[in-house]
Amino acid sequence: MTDVRILFVDDEPHILSGLRRLLRGQSDWALTFADGSDQALGQLAAESVDVIVSDMRMPGMDGGQLLAEVRRLYPSTARILLSGHADREAIIAAVGPTQQFLSKPCDADTLVSAITRVLAVRNLVTDERLRGILGDVEALPKPPSVHARMMEVSSHPESTLTDVVAVLESDLGLCAEILKLVNSAFFGLSRHVDSVERAASLLGLDTIQALAISGQVFGVGANTPQNLDLLQLRTMGMRAAGYARTLALAEGWSHATVSHCFLTALLRDLGLLVLVANNPLGYDEVLQVPEEDPWRRREAELAAFGCTVPEASAYLLGLWGFAQPVVEAMACQPLSLDDPASTPMAHIVNFAHRRAIAGSVPPDCGPGSWLDEARNERWNQICDDAVEAVAAAS
Repeated sequence: MTDVRILFVDDEPHILSGLRRLLRGQSDWALTFADGSDQALGQLAAESVDVIVSDMRMPGMDGGQLLAEVRRLYPSTARILLSGHADREAIIAAVGPTQQFLSKPCDADTLVSAITRVLAVRNLVTDERLRGILGDVEALPKPPSVHARMMEVSSHPESTLTDVVAVLESDLGLCAEILKLVNSAFFGLSRHVDSVERAASLLGLDTIQALAISGQVFGVGANTPQNLDLLQLRTMGMRAAGYARTLALAEGWSHATVSHCFLTALLRDLGLLVLVANNPLGYDEVLQVPEEDPWRRREAELAAFGCTVPEASAYLLGLWGFAQPVVEAMACQPLSLDDPASTPMAHIVNFAHRRAIAGSVPPDCGPGSWLDEARNERWNQICDDAVEAVAAAS
């Protein structure tokens, strides 16, 4: 008997029957079906569910409203919304409580893949309380000054897209929220977007302003603890991302892989926003360990939070449907050279993060490691050559 439970919600019986047929081969999952939101909430009250997949358009309480209730009552349950492109206004209203959007019609492979990836990332955080904390995220913590600037440019009639991008790029939480939104399946983009400027251009100024003013996206989030320096977090993320992109380009990797390297390095510490907001005193203990000592820092994070910062970041991005290579490379940070996840991409992210912190990375590679001493030296030189450009961008 499987312990994994998936709940599908739709008010049309033939859609539920179709889902049963599509997913009949998923013997590892316990599949349950609900005819509308009221029945879904009744089932959730009776038995816990790992993932809920709801249609958007339903009479009474629609899918977005249902997922808002699920977030409030059962925050550790992963939330996926199925919606057609004609539902754009409803989608905007549902952005907060929805962790992933899938476009309708949705084929079996796409649906199974999305659920499978969500279930896989849940293995990173096994504590139900911690899953609830991370699953409850609707808006990431932001400094009040940044939120006020976002509201100002969103409501001013003469604001331009350039003005909005400047505010978005000033805060890690804002960067993550717009990238999450524009890379959702709802927009049906052919390739992943890693640029905040490109994401803002694709969404359009009117949509961004509507999202900010409505409070559905870019909200202030939880209070930011005084011991968390959000400006430094953003600066270090941008710096590491710049190094990661430079190194991936130097290796001659594809556009997609370069993009993945950039995003992983940029958002590696995103989970810290949520973990510290929940446990600021624990973060005081973490701060006693220098970042230059990644393994002691890892142990301090485990002791304080119950998971590492990269694990929390990977968990969030996995729930939000970010690309699997990004999630996998992030989850294994800091990198252990004998870890089976020690991929070249993970090496670049690890190197870029350490470089952003310390200014250079000593050769600590094991025998036969892909990141050998010669490559380590070459990477340091590449970063030395690019240091001014990376610093300017961050």
